[in-house]
Amino acid sequence: MPTNTTEKKPLSHPCFVATASLHLFIAFFVFFCPAGAGAVGTGGYDIEGSVVDNGGGQQLSGGGYSSRGAIAQVSLPENIGNLFGGDYVNRAGFYNPPHFTFQKGLVASLGTTSGDVRLTLPRDSVDKDRFDITINSDPLARPAAVNPEKINEATGKIIHNGGPWSQLSAGSLNETVIFDEQDFYTKPLAKRGTLTMVYKDADNDDILDGSNPPVRVGTINAWTLDESVNSWVRLNDAGANTADRTVSVYFGASGVYAMFGALADSVRDVKAYPVPFRPYGSQAGNGAGQTGTEGQGITFDNVPQAGNVEIYTLDGRLVKKLAIPDNLIISKVNWDVKTASGRRAASGVYIWRVVSGSNVKTGKLMVIW
Repeated sequence: MPTNTTEKKPLSHPCFVATASLHLFIAFFVFFCPAGAGAVGTGGYDIEGSVVDNGGGQQLSGGGYSSRGAIAQVSLPENIGNLFGGDYVNRAGFYNPPHFTFQKGLVASLGTTSGDVRLTLPRDSVDKDRFDITINSDPLARPAAVNPEKINEATGKIIHNGGPWSQLSAGSLNETVIFDEQDFYTKPLAKRGTLTMVYKDADNDDILDGSNPPVRVGTINAWTLDESVNSWVRLNDAGANTADRTVSVYFGASGVYAMFGALADSVRDVKAYPVPFRPYGSQAGNGAGQTGTEGQGITFDNVPQAGNVEIYTLDGRLVKKLAIPDNLIISKVNWDVKTASGRRAASGVYIWRVVSGSNVKTGKLMVIW
């Protein structure tokens, strides 16, 4: 049996049934047993409350997991204790992480109650009458099907190639496994589902919380582990929703999924203002529509996290090169409108150029003293 804690035992006693009404949120298990059924426990694991949903779409939750479209699968210890919710992971006698059983003809939806990960599969996506799903949120310390060394090697490669900005988004690493009593289900799904992962940006500054160097939210992508070469592969169909801080991707097979950031090297949205720069004109000031101040200079906005801002005369002479600082959080660089020697740049038209790796963008600005 594909679990790292105990051998699974199929439900065989007819006295254990769970029921619920449509759309009812159930935070506990209810078991019915006729009189004289005998003792429940024999020590360790004795019954698996794996119940096929009757189509009511009921939802059940407790601890760190919730399930919609099926009844959760648990193994009860000899001393049942509190059945009203609680933490599955830490309660003795339960699978770690918990497994949930689904039925072929029903929509399957499963996620952590923390909201970090949610998986939804359409009807008939898995070619099994009944199947289990588990979302393992700690595949490095508690692997279910994938060797953690493969994950670590792949992560080392992505950081080597992308630099320290290629950070794993906290809480996004998960191993999603589909299986039955016989084996793991490794085939591509007949119908793709949706896997949604949440990134952390509590202060809405567009920087991934806790990242160092700062990772811009716009660089976050979903990746899946290619076990054949121990490398992360970017999922190009990922869709970001900045309103609820999620990234959603099509889910086509069991595997390890995660979100990684990257160096923000795009120059597409760089702009310079104010243009024209006229700090002593009638509209001088730093507000919208004003022509700037000498103290503020000219601002280059939406700059990348690495590279240079270069200012040239129209005949190609370099006036000033501004290095984009390391660990830049606010994506702005200011030019004091002075030359490399510290003198005030003369009135006239200049060419600016932003370079980050192979990405280049140019524009014009005007200085009027």
